[in-house]
Amino acid sequence: MKKLLISSAVASLLLVSSAFAESMYNKDGSVNANGLRSASLTADSQNLDRIEYVAPSPIPGQVKSFKKSFVTAPPMIPHNVAGMVPIKIGKNQCLGCHMPQSAKALGVKSIPKTHFVDNFKKGKKVGVKLAGARYNCTQCHAPQAKVDPVVQNKFNSLRK
Repeated sequence: MKKLLISSAVASLLLVSSAFAESMYNKDGSVNANGLRSASLTADSQNLDRIEYVAPSPIPGQVKSFKKSFVTAPPMIPHNVAGMVPIKIGKNQCLGCHMPQSAKALGVKSIPKTHFVDNFKKGKKVGVKLAGARYNCTQCHAPQAKVDPVVQNKFNSLRK
């Protein structure tokens, strides 16, 4: 009896998921799904708004950073990153200005000490080299921009 009950539950789950999968596709095989911008997910992205950054070409160190959304949020990049991304092995232009030795001389924000600790090696300090998981800066840090988001952020920090 128990096996019959489990078998019928699995069969009905497969039937429902199959019906759902069929409802996602049109007869011609195209995807029938819309994103937040009310356009097909397979549509060309040329109709997206152009993002205007803080200034046409902000000079690093000359632009004020936006306030963090929440306490532990990574700081946003207050300058244009054109020509600096994508970050690849052996090519990370962020390090030229933001390594602790350079940052102090240039008067810019330094990479924090936590980025030199390898959490995959039991918190071992990796010396003057960035921990491997911290090498790709744009994985957490994004350029700040004045945008009209599709979904509004209603987060209110408890800290002032």
